[in-house]
Amino acid sequence: MATMSQIRDGLKTTIGGINGLRCYDVIPDNAINFPVAMFIPTNIEFDLAMQRGTDLYTFDVLIAVQRSDARTAQDKLDAFVTGSGSSSIRQIIYNNRTLGLANTDARVVNVSNYSADFNLNGIDGIGANLSIEVYTKGSS
Repeated sequence: MATMSQIRDGLKTTIGGINGLRCYDVIPDNAINFPVAMFIPTNIEFDLAMQRGTDLYTFDVLIAVQRSDARTAQDKLDAFVTGSGSSSIRQIIYNNRTLGLANTDARVVNVSNYSADFNLNGIDGIGANLSIEVYTKGSS
């Protein structure tokens, strides 16, 4: 069984392999630099299988890039949220489904909130959320 902290660390290590993407397994207290991925737990479902056989952890991953101009920012964001390619988060999770953990299987489910505008540290950004499901063996 993988714990919440182990899953966050596994996501950070796995996705952190994408060149130039800064990954935070918790929301940082101080300055954040673009491009960035932040892992936000949204749901934990225990007892997915009988007798605690499987637990399901769901994370929203906020992916954000600096908004210098709309086209450049969206092209950069597209590379992270698309289904395949060297910067694709979905592809790297697909190729590393265990996140380096025992009895664990992860998958990117969908992309939402594309083009969300926000400001971090006084810098305008554009982003999207990826939903990641992580199945792990439950414990009693």
